[in-house]
Amino acid sequence: MGIKRKLGILVLMCTAAFTFIGFAQKEPYSLDGVVDSVWGKYKVQSTQVGEFGESSEREPAIFVDVYDKNDIPKVEKYLEDNLSKDDLAKYEINVFSNKGIHY
Repeated sequence: MGIKRKLGILVLMCTAAFTFIGFAQKEPYSLDGVVDSVWGKYKVQSTQVGEFGESSEREPAIFVDVYDKNDIPKVEKYLEDNLSKDDLAKYEINVFSNKGIHY
């Protein structure tokens, strides 16, 4: 084999190894993981995921209470960009601000 061929094979093997390592290090997707990641990006008072409402009409929803009402559109966009299409179709996203009021 020529030197160019050996070098090409070496580069190809290194690229494949780095690609494999990159995929192996990604965390698996989870709804709770995405919702919990909001805490590290924004000032959040609380998050809830589940079914809410009257027992006969329970609707799946995600509630995020932020301290700053100006963060509401940012948090909504973040969730829309990071949740799966299935979760977006299933859950209603409800981001609001109680301005730091604790109950």
